[in-house]
Amino acid sequence: MRPIVYALNVGRGDAFFLEIPTESEVFVVLIDGGDQFFHESVIPFRFIQERGWKQIDLMILTHLHPDHLTGLLEVAEHIPVIEAVLPYPRFSPALSDIRHPKAIQTARMFHDYNQLWELLLQQNATISLRPPFIEDAASASWSFGHFVLRHLDPLNVNDFPAYENIVQLCSSPLEPAIQEKLLINFDSLSNQDSSVWLFEQADGLQLLLFGGDALLSNWDRIMQHEKLQPCGFKVGHHGMADGWNEQLLRKLSPDWILITNNDTEYEQFQDEWERLAQTSGAELYVTGSQSGTLYLSSMLPLAPERIVYK
Repeated sequence: MRPIVYALNVGRGDAFFLEIPTESEVFVVLIDGGDQFFHESVIPFRFIQERGWKQIDLMILTHLHPDHLTGLLEVAEHIPVIEAVLPYPRFSPALSDIRHPKAIQTARMFHDYNQLWELLLQQNATISLRPPFIEDAASASWSFGHFVLRHLDPLNVNDFPAYENIVQLCSSPLEPAIQEKLLINFDSLSNQDSSVWLFEQADGLQLLLFGGDALLSNWDRIMQHEKLQPCGFKVGHHGMADGWNEQLLRKLSPDWILITNNDTEYEQFQDEWERLAQTSGAELYVTGSQSGTLYLSSMLPLAPERIVYK
């Protein structure tokens, strides 16, 4: 049996399930939870119910943006989660009367992140952190029979420009204007803190590279210590130009490329995305490129198939 990845159509957001068969059982992994839902059937919680899964063996949040975080809250509230990998230690900055809309949005997201922690703790889930918040970076991998899901990046404290804003927010009382600036900075830098994960076979065959919202600067760092040639590549930052380019695609040389985005931006960027994919001879798939799409399903390492409303 082959593992299956389900890329849910949650608009301009990420929500992936990995269904991983082993000799004795089937493991379910959820990577990010999306935010914008166009139909209740693509909500991660509803998808779990429809598949009949009784638990999530591993939940991963790549970084703090609503289009990756929001859908995880409902899952953690209703579905047993055995283990979760979260991007940062728990934090709770004491904020003053902030008024800037972007700062308020970030503050609400921090509240949601703390709520996710609380929900996971209430159900006694094991909560793990990614490097550098764990001492041994080599331990940031999870095995499922003959398959491995491995955290690639970030690895060092200097690789977290967004998190530095959290540190400052929690360090001492600050004027509201400074708090607002730090909250806005965090939002603008959060993609640079995004985790990148590689799903591979134990024999080394790289099945799918999850780019999260990683930017080109992240990939420059990753390629210095990783030799990557995945069958499938989930492009970072929903296909935006700061997340991929011809040079990166030639280095990765994937068989197929996946972008998580809606039909509006697909129409806007279709020609450029197709051109980029052709530079490496890869097939391009976009979760929301066609109306009526529920999700894309790939029996790895095969290219995805589109699943539509009945």
